[in-house]
Amino acid sequence: MKLKILGSASGMPTPGKNHSAVWISFFDKNILLDCGEGVASQLIKNHLDNETLDAVAISHFHPDHVSGIFMLLQMFYLQNRTKPLDIFLPERANEFQRILDFFYVFPRKLTFKINFYRMNVVSDIYSQIKEIPNDHLESYKSFVENHNLPNQLKSYSFLITAEKHKVFYTSDFACFDSIQSYISTSDLVILDAYHPSPEKTLEIIKRNNARFILTHGLSEQLESHLQELPKNQYEIANEELEITV
Repeated sequence: MKLKILGSASGMPTPGKNHSAVWISFFDKNILLDCGEGVASQLIKNHLDNETLDAVAISHFHPDHVSGIFMLLQMFYLQNRTKPLDIFLPERANEFQRILDFFYVFPRKLTFKINFYRMNVVSDIYSQIKEIPNDHLESYKSFVENHNLPNQLKSYSFLITAEKHKVFYTSDFACFDSIQSYISTSDLVILDAYHPSPEKTLEIIKRNNARFILTHGLSEQLESHLQELPKNQYEIANEELEITV
């Protein structure tokens, strides 16, 4: 498996960084995990051919994980892409398609077909990918219920198993409880270093033998804690990082 970090910023825009996106290649497949702002430019910069991308999987609907999809689709249209594109969405796929219409990115007018899917079928189509529900959006539950909103609070991490190796991309999450077992069995973990407890993050890195790539920025507290660890136990994600597993 080969991975390319295309975006590693937190929700706050950061000069020199793009928002969340990881390009992963295994066998003859190329998958984009999350599609934050700046992805289209990153594909051009890294000479990633528009016809090679098979699918986009969006972990959740925060803007820093999905806002790049509009420019990505527009770029593919302008490049006359013809290969169908699978897009896996965490919730409300029909409403998302209407948002594309709002932006004049009409799926029916594009030069390529888009197949929209709910996230819970991703492993049926790409057997190497397993979606793992996480707790990132649970803090919105009372607000959504009190205002009778249609939001479903769906957020996912992803486990990719290929070529006898396992890569776990946490995306954003709050607590380790829902994902800890996947970390312990993975060879590489691309870990949200911003949202979970710094103390627990440090404990997880110490306790597991996986290679850890810390993404989404570091809190001052975690940055201080990391000084306790040998440098070979973790790396800080950046937009130049390419990884072979």
